[in-house]
Amino acid sequence: MVLLASAIALTGTSSGIGASSNHLSPAASLHRIAPTTVYPFLPNFKVTDGSSPYKYQVEPTMVINRSGTVFAGWKETDGPDAAGFRVGSSYSTDQGQTWAPNILMNQTHPNLGCRDSDPWMARDPSDRVHFAYLEYDPGGGSAPPCNSGLDVSNTTNGQDWGTVHYIQGHGGLVDKDSVAFDVNSRLYATWDEGNVLAFTWTDDFGGTWAPIINPGNHGSVLGAIVDTFGNNTVYLTWWDFSRSDILFESSTDGGSTWSPVLRVNDRAGSASGGFPQYPLPAMNVDKQTGAIYVSWADSRNGNPDIYFANSTDGGKTWGTNHRINDNTDSSQQYMVDLAVDGTGKVHAAWEDRRNGNWNIFYSNSTDGGQTWNTNVRVSSEDTPGTLDRPGDYFALEAGPNDYVYVVWTDGRGPDYDIYYARNPGFPVATVTATTSPVGLPVTVDGVTSPSPVQFNWTIGSSHSLGVAATIPAGSGTRYAWDSWSDGGAITHTIVATADETFTASFVKQFQATVGQDPAGLSVLVDDVSYTSPASFWWNDSSTHSLGAPSPQYATPDVRSVFSSWSDGGTQAHTVTATAPFSATATFVQEQGFRVSTAPANLSFKVDGTAYSAATTFWFTPGTYHIVSVETLQSGATGVRYRFASWSDGGAATHVVHFVSAMTIQATFAPEYYLTVTSSVPGASGSGWFAAGSTATASVVNAIYSTGPGQRSVFRGWAGDATGTGLTSNPILMDRPKEAVADYGTQFYLDVGSAYATASGAGWYDAGTTAHASISATTVSLAIGTRAAFDHWTDGASGTGATSNAILMDATKVATAVWKTLYLLTIDSGPGASASGGWYDSGTTVVARLSSGTVSLSAGARSQFLQWVGDAAGNDPSGSSAVVMDRPRNVGTRWTTEYLVTVTSDVGSVEGGGWYAAGSQATLRAPADQTSGGQSYRFSGWTGDVTSKEASVTVTVDHPMSARATYSSTTILGGVSGTSAGLISVLVVIAVVVALVVWRRSRRRGE
Repeated sequence: MVLLASAIALTGTSSGIGASSNHLSPAASLHRIAPTTVYPFLPNFKVTDGSSPYKYQVEPTMVINRSGTVFAGWKETDGPDAAGFRVGSSYSTDQGQTWAPNILMNQTHPNLGCRDSDPWMARDPSDRVHFAYLEYDPGGGSAPPCNSGLDVSNTTNGQDWGTVHYIQGHGGLVDKDSVAFDVNSRLYATWDEGNVLAFTWTDDFGGTWAPIINPGNHGSVLGAIVDTFGNNTVYLTWWDFSRSDILFESSTDGGSTWSPVLRVNDRAGSASGGFPQYPLPAMNVDKQTGAIYVSWADSRNGNPDIYFANSTDGGKTWGTNHRINDNTDSSQQYMVDLAVDGTGKVHAAWEDRRNGNWNIFYSNSTDGGQTWNTNVRVSSEDTPGTLDRPGDYFALEAGPNDYVYVVWTDGRGPDYDIYYARNPGFPVATVTATTSPVGLPVTVDGVTSPSPVQFNWTIGSSHSLGVAATIPAGSGTRYAWDSWSDGGAITHTIVATADETFTASFVKQFQATVGQDPAGLSVLVDDVSYTSPASFWWNDSSTHSLGAPSPQYATPDVRSVFSSWSDGGTQAHTVTATAPFSATATFVQEQGFRVSTAPANLSFKVDGTAYSAATTFWFTPGTYHIVSVETLQSGATGVRYRFASWSDGGAATHVVHFVSAMTIQATFAPEYYLTVTSSVPGASGSGWFAAGSTATASVVNAIYSTGPGQRSVFRGWAGDATGTGLTSNPILMDRPKEAVADYGTQFYLDVGSAYATASGAGWYDAGTTAHASISATTVSLAIGTRAAFDHWTDGASGTGATSNAILMDATKVATAVWKTLYLLTIDSGPGASASGGWYDSGTTVVARLSSGTVSLSAGARSQFLQWVGDAAGNDPSGSSAVVMDRPRNVGTRWTTEYLVTVTSDVGSVEGGGWYAAGSQATLRAPADQTSGGQSYRFSGWTGDVTSKEASVTVTVDHPMSARATYSSTTILGGVSGTSAGLISVLVVIAVVVALVVWRRSRRRGE
């Protein structure tokens, strides 16, 4: 941006400009001086935030309250020339550096399709901000309530606007409203309705309104403006488009009566113009002096210029018109606005096209408009000249601090937005955005311009910096973004902290197009496959690989093989990007000749070369080729194939005329081998058989001897054969098969026995079990002699009449083993034999008795004497040894014995005991005995022996009992005769008892 030298004089401040970077380290930043220069109207701030559903924001209005809060409103629409849809607003509490979120103002009839337009703000004496805007029917309807009218609401903070008050018009289309307060807080409003002047007022901020009037009954009205002075003085000005004049009238009684209408422009008809650049007037009143200032676009010089007139007598007369814009070309200036500050300085701003595009320019006058200072550009960026209607007005205001504020419609972005500036401006940093190479476009805060571009931004403000990823630079050439000098992303935010330059570096690229002929085939570019012409952007001097895969198949029978590259490169080669590049890979098409066999993988020959799998050959159409097969070919084990036919009807070897892609197949008939196996000679039936036919297998031997006691027995057919006859059932030959003659092995069991009847002999299947048996286990041979079964031997075991199980895993013999037994007969007499019975031949035994003494009766017994016959000895518990080599007889000899029982009255006597019958027993008794101190004398024997002799011999021929009797000879101790007699009796009794006990004891012992 170029700033005029006089701009500094307009601000009243100046200082040097430092340079710094907002990307230095904190330590480095201490040595940089941030700029403090303040330029008029810099920087420009965007008011609208993009939150609106409408793209275009135009026709801004503005007021500043006593605390310095800036309030702005605007029209929302969808095109540069379109009528309004809604009106929006925002406010700033930091003099316009930042703005509150945009809002859409309320409607009084939101559900009837009404629209809003033409916003206008005014501040009342209590510092409340009022927002007036028109409501209209976009369809041109005239039925209430949506038949055009005025909405008014108010706020103190810019957020809460309260109730929207509505005054309905007369039924025409309302347009170009304006409102103003007098010192009594009466709000005056004017607009044109169907180009007829409309005027009214309200004393309660829009709650009630005075009747709408047309002061002077004016028509052809457009752009009416109302302003006030003091109490009840009201001024109106407007453009009369039928006369091309700026007209004025006034009222000093609050609008009840009106002055004559005066023309402001001192050259009649000089205010000429039409859509879209109307010469609408601006008016402002110096509240201190009452001077009235009016400005408009005047065409008296052949092109619209900004002219100015003033009146110091309440509008009764108007002074000489003065031109404000100082350009010398014939460019267009229009859409002016005026403001008067507290010092009486008059400020003007307008739309200006002196540089070919639209900008807001500014000037001021300190002598009531007689002279004007050098024009200063307000907008820091152009609005393109093609955007020919940025609404019909904007706003210029002087604040309570005598600063000058401007809001305008700006087209630096893709559509219209509302921008704001203040004079004096804010401390700024000069920031340059450029590119390497220079001249490429950069986008700053949404606006794209060729680089380099320079901005004066408020210190600490944030901005968006970006470039396009690619920028065209001629046919097949472009620049691709590589990096920003500050390391930021392609679009990123920067903070203005000091003077700085940001450079976007780009890489030059060339377009490369790689294709294929014919289309649809694959080519490789940097190892990536493409099947249609592909376009690439390659960095200058970069190297890339090209390849043409070959062959490539369109169908299994059609393929293409590489022929050449249009750049002359080999099938795979590299190229270096130094200019736009194009290369095409050319391919030649071939057709397939496929040869196969059925079944697959049999051998064949093509042109004399053998193949063993289906193969596709690539031939030129119109050529001749020989195909052949061996008529009989081996397959898997037990399988072979016999040639049947070629699919083209040719012989096993024939010539094929190849004219286009084709398939030819040799068909073979399978044959399967039947294998007949047998463990026994005489099997038949093995051989080749056609698939689907039947065969049989045969054997001749049902039984076949394989050795002594061993044979094979036919049981039936196994494997793939069935049946039990010597010839199998029919076998379907649908694969290689084996017929197995199932022979079972049998072994012979021979059973032998010397005695009784043996059984169990015969043939047994191998692995089975058999048993050998005999009919009896003992056989009598002679008196006292017999045979007894002992056990089984050879191939059998066991001791029972039936052997243990015999596993028939070989030829076997089962033999019954017998032994000879002899009877030992013992004649035991009165005793009992303890060892008589049958004994194995050759064994040695002894004869035994259970006892050698046998009781016969009381006092009589038999006593063993000796063994006689085949044994000897006199021990009843065992005779001499007897060898059992024949039947043996043993006898016994016994003797009879009788018991002789001898007792005594006193003492003991001799001769008692057992005596052989008829033997002599001698009994002896002592002649004298003493017992208990008494002497006794033998008296004689009593019982079976009677004798007075102390010793007596008797013949024992029966049991005998004898008692020795004694008589007392001395009485000791003075025992009376009676006592002695008693004692004698007792002694006798004791002797008798003792004798009885002794005899019983002896019997038990015998």
